[in-house]
Amino acid sequence: MNTYGQFQEGEQYPLEARIWGHRLRDGQHWMEYLLEFLSVLAGYDYVFGRGNRSDQKYRIPKRLGLRRFVFYDEREKTQDPRDQQATKLLVTALEQKVTPGKSTTNTEIIRQVQVLLRSFSVIEDNRSWYAKSLFPVHENLLLWEALRKGSTKTTYRGTVHYLSAADLDEGIEFNARNFFARGGELYYLMISAGTERSPERRARISQRLRTLLTEQNKTLGELASLIDQTWQDQKQVSADYAQSSPGWIPDPDCELYQQFAEDLDTLLDNSLDPLECLELLAHLICMHIIVYIYYRAHPHQGTVYQPDASRNPHRPEILIDIPGDEESGVIRSLSASQLKQHEQWQIERVKRLIRARVEDIATRSSDERFLETIREEASNYFGGTRRKSREQFEREIQRLKTYMAHHGQAQVNEQVIGVLYDVMGRNFRDHFIGIHRRLGRSIGLIAPSRGPQPRFVLGDTLLKTLTMAVLPADKTMTFGQFLETLYKRYGIIIGPGEARKAQFQERYPINEGAFSRNRDRFLLRMKLAGLLTQYSDATAIVYRP
Repeated sequence: MNTYGQFQEGEQYPLEARIWGHRLRDGQHWMEYLLEFLSVLAGYDYVFGRGNRSDQKYRIPKRLGLRRFVFYDEREKTQDPRDQQATKLLVTALEQKVTPGKSTTNTEIIRQVQVLLRSFSVIEDNRSWYAKSLFPVHENLLLWEALRKGSTKTTYRGTVHYLSAADLDEGIEFNARNFFARGGELYYLMISAGTERSPERRARISQRLRTLLTEQNKTLGELASLIDQTWQDQKQVSADYAQSSPGWIPDPDCELYQQFAEDLDTLLDNSLDPLECLELLAHLICMHIIVYIYYRAHPHQGTVYQPDASRNPHRPEILIDIPGDEESGVIRSLSASQLKQHEQWQIERVKRLIRARVEDIATRSSDERFLETIREEASNYFGGTRRKSREQFEREIQRLKTYMAHHGQAQVNEQVIGVLYDVMGRNFRDHFIGIHRRLGRSIGLIAPSRGPQPRFVLGDTLLKTLTMAVLPADKTMTFGQFLETLYKRYGIIIGPGEARKAQFQERYPINEGAFSRNRDRFLLRMKLAGLLTQYSDATAIVYRP
């Protein structure tokens, strides 16, 4: 298998990993794709192209002191006397470093610092303190997912007053992957693969991200560093790191990765406020992940990807519904149908993989060895599969032995395909198929967030993100060129021109006027968003904000 990253031969990867890489998982919060990506990049000292060998690991600062200081309080859901004692020791040590004001005590100053840093919280939900995150206004605020093993099931009963600071941190690990599920790693690998033949672009992206995370908001970075270093001093260690290795992606020469790198390079060339730039970057990463999922699932997957071709055989079909009058309902219905189609394509893609493996085994195995070979090779796809599912698979194999004695090979193949999808596809159905909807709703590509008939839309922040990604700095393009660019790069369909290229009129009984009105509403949206100017000669020009 042609991969980029650290693919392990003999490893039991789930079915979906064989198609989309190791791995994407729907438990990962949309902002954690950004946080994980930046953490991996910083862990490789802002160098792309690392992690392609087993000895290339990235370093993860534990930052337990900073994390406890910001997030551990009386409302903590997983109270632990070790963390209470650690927080108390840290705060006491910090108070000794503070010079009180005329009307402010040391305790009040420390509390104000806690409130300040807590204001940058980006992921809390219903999580424990060690799984919460801060917005990465500086690299020193990047927090990798941690886990105090057993904290949600058992209560620590020991005496903590005699434990050293290092002992108080015992039992906290950094490889749980419950939330940092490797989606950010995959994006790092995509950009690395996409810049293999473009060292200049790779260097630009690297330097711009380094500048964004180290040269901006230095005071906040120094404050975070001081807090965490104070805890390291308590532990009497000079540096406190964990290490990890990245997953892998398929088809390293795919031009889609080059397109993603181009988008990222263009987006980062801006004069935006650093926080806004990071917000747009988070939207772009998730948009790329969605396009990647759709691309890998397309029925024509396997043909050459041509991002600038007007008729790309496996371009996604993302019909954007721009709300308007009652007549816009026809666009809304078709957009909802396209969303379901992309989901169905993912299911069919997994089934095609299973079918290809079964038919290959059938052609090279004797009838007597067929089911035994199926059992042996199926073990390579059991990653993430529960024991009950494996036991169910064994029962089905025994049933099929009887079935095989009375039916032909073609019928047996269909039975085997159904069994394999039911058993080994469970992880795909439970933890993968919902990713595109979850990310789409988070970034404003899918609406409503709850309720019937979800469909493709374009939220204001996502619209600004895509404009910044396809339009170089100090450049403009006509509205028509902008629509064509969105279609070629992402499969976004808005007006009649894109609908014709996607052959919608040939497949769906929709009047071209519906697409024209959809386009007109989109033009108005862009004007209101400050991304377009319309002149008296009917020329409309798109520009960066």
